[in-house]
Amino acid sequence: MATPTEIAGLPTRERLLDAAMDLFAQRGYGATSVGAIEAAAGLAPRSGALYQYFAGKEALLAAAVERKIKTLDDLGPALEMLPLGDLKSELRLLARWNLKSLAEREALTRFVLRDAEHLPASLRRGLFERLVERPYAQVVAWVQQRIGPAAAGRTDVYALTLILVESMAAYTSLRAAFGRVPDGIDDDRFVEAWVDLVADVISRA
Repeated sequence: MATPTEIAGLPTRERLLDAAMDLFAQRGYGATSVGAIEAAAGLAPRSGALYQYFAGKEALLAAAVERKIKTLDDLGPALEMLPLGDLKSELRLLARWNLKSLAEREALTRFVLRDAEHLPASLRRGLFERLVERPYAQVVAWVQQRIGPAAAGRTDVYALTLILVESMAAYTSLRAAFGRVPDGIDDDRFVEAWVDLVADVISRA
């Protein structure tokens, strides 16, 4: 969540967007009032300041989500660095990118899991395309290339990719929910275990 100092240095519209996204993720859309958003943005609560920039809370939500989507890193630049000539090096690159992406969209993910019904259908479709379909298709293409056409023909590559990628999401979700994971596993340790497992799976495909 942005600190008061960070908030104070931003234009009012940006402060409202940041405050709204943080509060929606923490409290949920229904439990977050316009006054609470204004106060978190450093404005007088219930002053009507929000309505100078947005038609209402729903319009603010749509703008906050759309802005967050635009700031997320795309997998494309990471994939452009491939091939590295070594499977495990490529997997480490993909793993580090995914952990970074998951951290950047943590607030958005928490909100979507809790309050997706408040999003317009078009925005929900856009979220799914940007956060799920596009990166999955890119990773699937990489896996298919790595295992070769013969193995790709007998392997459900989409299901395999879903299992591999979502294991990282489960790790970050567990840490976000409880502040820790079993045996105090950190990112470095998790990544190395994940790389070893995925390399073995791909080599056996």
